[in-house]
Amino acid sequence: MSVETLLLDFRVVGCDDSVIYIRDVATVATCVAECLRQDCLEQGSISSAFSYASIYSGPKDCMFTIKHYFREGLITLSIEYFKINSDDSLFPSYGHVRALERLIKKNLDAEGSSSMPNLRRCLPVSPYLTTSDHRTLEYKYDRLLFSERSPHQKIEVFGTSDFGNMLVLDGEVNLSESDSIYTHTLMGKGTQDYKDKEVVILGGGDGALLWELLQEAAGPKFVTMVELDSTVVRVCQQHLAKVNGGILDKMEGDKHKIIIGDALEWMLQAKKEEKKYDIVFDDLTDVPLYSGSNMWQFIFQLINQAMAILPIGGKYLTHCTGINAKQSLKIFEEVLSTLDYDVEFTTSKAFVPSFMETWVFYQVTKKSEEKPTVNGDSQKEEEKKGEEGKEDEKKEEGKKEEEKKEENKKEEPKTEEKVEEKKEEKKEEKKEEKKEEKKEEKKEDKKEEKKEEKKEEKKEEKKEEKKEEKVEKKVVGQKSPEKKGTKGAKEAVEKGKKK
Repeated sequence: MSVETLLLDFRVVGCDDSVIYIRDVATVATCVAECLRQDCLEQGSISSAFSYASIYSGPKDCMFTIKHYFREGLITLSIEYFKINSDDSLFPSYGHVRALERLIKKNLDAEGSSSMPNLRRCLPVSPYLTTSDHRTLEYKYDRLLFSERSPHQKIEVFGTSDFGNMLVLDGEVNLSESDSIYTHTLMGKGTQDYKDKEVVILGGGDGALLWELLQEAAGPKFVTMVELDSTVVRVCQQHLAKVNGGILDKMEGDKHKIIIGDALEWMLQAKKEEKKYDIVFDDLTDVPLYSGSNMWQFIFQLINQAMAILPIGGKYLTHCTGINAKQSLKIFEEVLSTLDYDVEFTTSKAFVPSFMETWVFYQVTKKSEEKPTVNGDSQKEEEKKGEEGKEDEKKEEGKKEEEKKEENKKEEPKTEEKVEEKKEEKKEEKKEEKKEEKKEEKKEDKKEEKKEEKKEEKKEEKKEEKKEEKVEKKVVGQKSPEKKGTKGAKEAVEKGKKK
């Protein structure tokens, strides 16, 4: 019983014509209905400036969504249905999914298409795990051999056809029966000298590393393994005996001892007792994928404490993460550069079957004791003190700046008063200027009035002159006829005398 999800994608020519992209969506729905051999009902549609989507219902409570990103010409088809058993499947195999893909591609005249096998969801145990850089992997489990949550983590052991029994801690593959390459690369099998060496294993609860070290012809003098989770030891003793050779049956032997405890606390105690070990293995958790995780601080403390119990030339051997987790590898090397000890490192890598990826391992060599001391303080502490001194100087400068600000604040009211006074003076000056301007305007107005008056006076004078002229003309017109008459009389008398 599961919920099955099918995902199919198609690429067509992009367009903004609603007639075309709505038709494309309808074409996909028709193809799905044809494959299911049953009509499918459209339950609704959603549109935006960038996409158009329709939701359909089909047989056996099936639902599918078709979304068309029409500007880019991308179409997605997501089909989801509930499956009780294999006989109840709408798409019994990936071949049926591929047939649907080909049918839709043909009817759309699509440029390209892709599909994924059925995703099986809502199972009691998910078959999906991830790589170190969070890519999805699907495992095929034949059976679940063990599942329990200890005080520290969730512990599962699966039986698989691909890798044999496989230990999974908190959803991450830890080791399987087919992963001897992991253990051999971690210990540098064939290259690292273990003869008469005092060795410590931090973690390693599956017992594989402890067993391989004890099988070396020129083996170590003694191996101490410190594992936090006793449940891991118990489970691996039962289900991973193939990789640990049954060494976990005995917590202590002639050349080994298994301690259940915290690795950091154990190393601190070893440092107090001034114990030294030739080689320290870190077979604990993987490094985080991103910066900002609190786990990085733990890793720094772990390596630093390991260096404290190693002699100069001693080795710290550890696994790290997958080769594609570039950021994690970079940060890990930055951590190595910030230790209280000078170190050198080399790396190796190997493809680990159950991880389904290439894993990176580090070999770190201690080159000095804790940074040189000055007056009883380590160089790092001196650097810290120097930094603290700089911080104190910055604080003093900050205080001085604050005091200056306070003084400025006190002076601010005075300066503000002066500014206000100046503003008032400017206002008064502007008022005076405006008054003067008004006076000047009034003077100009008066001048204009006088000019107008003079014009009016001149007009009146002219009128008067014209009147006088008219009067004179009239007077002159009345006298002239008399003269003419007299003259005419005289002329008449003279004429008569002549006659």
